Amino acid sequence: MADEGCAALVEQFEQLVARVDGGQIKIELLERLLAKVNMLAERHGRDVQDFASTFLGVAVSGDKFLGAHVGDGVIGYLKDGDLRVISAPDNSEFTNQTTFVTSHGAAGSMRLFRGSLQGVTGFILMSDGAGDSLFNARTRQLAAACEKLIVAVGSAPARLSQNSKHKKQWRKFIDIRVRNATKDDCSIGVFGRSVAS
Repeated sequence: MADEGCAALVEQFEQLVARVDGGQIKIELLERLLAKVNMLAERHGRDVQDFASTFLGVAVSGDKFLGAHVGDGVIGYLKDGDLRVISAPDNSEFTNQTTFVTSHGAAGSMRLFRGSLQGVTGFILMSDGAGDSLFNARTRQLAAACEKLIVAVGSAPARLSQNSKHKKQWRKFIDIRVRNATKDDCSIGVFGRSVAS
């Protein structure tokens, strides 16, 4: 699902950044995601609801970024040294309830965002399980570790070997700090960039 949604953001980046019809963009993105879900359900002989999922994605090109979010999970970024939440979880009144791409009204609850990369060091996207460790739902703040992760990714060598120091540190952090704090799914995506001073 994430691959399909991110492919849509990348393939149509310039058009999506330039368009002003946000409602129609949401419908088109959701139709593409649902087509993927329907294909998977058909291939595996299952009901579409068996593939209910959320979606978080961010694409970057030139000096602009574009993102979309349906459901729980969190998207944040580091801008001008300040860690900010771009899109918080959509959990209605209960933390274990959310909107899925297969939910009625998903297009209405989808959040789209775009902007300039000026001052942006990077982005962090996480599922609700990872958010148990890295996002405070009460204060709606990201943990300070998110800034460290973004900066670490931005300063890592462009090519990492299979057993590099950076990869070992990531695995240790995920296994000890994040995965042990939840019984839910635990996914994190980090985009860090080297920003010239």
